[in-house]
Amino acid sequence: MQLTQKKKRRRKGGGVCSLLSAASASLLLAAPLANAEDVHQHHAEGAPEQLWRIDVGTMRYSEKDRISVAEQNFRARRQLGEENALTVRADYDSVSGASPTGTTKIQTTSGASGTAYMARFQTTRAAVGVDWETSLSPDTHLTLAGDHSSSKMNKSSGIGATVARDFNQRNTTLIAGASYSVDTIDMEIKTELTPDSTAAVRAASEKKDQIDLQLGVSQVLARGTLLQLNFVHGHASGYMTNPHKLLSIVHPLTGETLTYSPLTEKRPDTRYSNALYAQINQVLGTGILYGGYRYFQDTWGIKAHTVDLKYRQPFTEKLYVQPHIRVYTQGAADFYRSMLAAGETPAYASADHRLAKLQTNSVGVKLGYKPTFGGELTARIEAIRQNGELHPQDAIGVQKAADLFPELEATIFHIGYTKPF
Repeated sequence: MQLTQKKKRRRKGGGVCSLLSAASASLLLAAPLANAEDVHQHHAEGAPEQLWRIDVGTMRYSEKDRISVAEQNFRARRQLGEENALTVRADYDSVSGASPTGTTKIQTTSGASGTAYMARFQTTRAAVGVDWETSLSPDTHLTLAGDHSSSKMNKSSGIGATVARDFNQRNTTLIAGASYSVDTIDMEIKTELTPDSTAAVRAASEKKDQIDLQLGVSQVLARGTLLQLNFVHGHASGYMTNPHKLLSIVHPLTGETLTYSPLTEKRPDTRYSNALYAQINQVLGTGILYGGYRYFQDTWGIKAHTVDLKYRQPFTEKLYVQPHIRVYTQGAADFYRSMLAAGETPAYASADHRLAKLQTNSVGVKLGYKPTFGGELTARIEAIRQNGELHPQDAIGVQKAADLFPELEATIFHIGYTKPF
């Protein structure tokens, strides 16, 4: 088993988001230059290339007492001659449950006033995408991608392109890419930082634009050792406030929630971000270790670190197991406030806990099996736990005794099937 490549590279399409692994508001781990499992498959197997590759999967994400997500995925890749390939993608998500509004747990008003700590919702999302892969020269490859997704209140469209150039007998690959996307929220947009129950509607919809630029390198360091480095610079502008999040207004001395409605939040309308990702894939005996680290920072004041480890160990030619550990930590945004004292008038403020100081730990395992009828079956289960500051420094009065961060426990279960032919 080795990571050096004996055949021409086969690049798997992954859409605008995987072309450019820009950080989203959820601040999840950005994708590396090449998926670690694809590196194992493309570099280690050396199997003859097939004309078709079909990928189907279903995923269930469940938070304890909160959100549940059911997702179905479909990918079909067609090799069109030696130099071109086309991939079509389709996804369907169903989301329901409760989400924290941002208001504090200690309330002196009734839920009828709009100060409910959790808000329930239900929505669906459909997404489609197309990737076109072609060769500009024997050592230069171009991938173009387009995506569109739609839900009841949100629409998103994006395009992207990456160019990859091989050097040094294909042991070195340089990658440059760019993408552009636009997100639209179709709902009544209320005036920011005003009482939610009386806030005026100032717009029927809002938009956000995102541009991402990528530079990367993939280098075979030795037999069985592959290093990947990836840098992504992002620029977002437009409406980035979450219209569903609120801020509690409390008495400046006692901390008791006042009798009027909590405020709508407001975030800056520009955001620059930088993300640096490094991954090393190392053959260890009959298995492969994938180790990754990502550093993220933006102009909102968020700094984040991610460590991601996977180890694929085959038991037989048909069966392998792949345990996974991921640790994510981030600092709070400059404008994050767990609450506001009456009379405060900040330029920006949000109590969205995803912008708070937090840590997320994930532990999981994936099993892969090649049945006699061909292809590969996979099953993955992941346990996730997220913790933050229960007693933040900006808590006031009685709020200091409350647990202000809504801790999260979640599980992911995914089943997939891949069939080349």
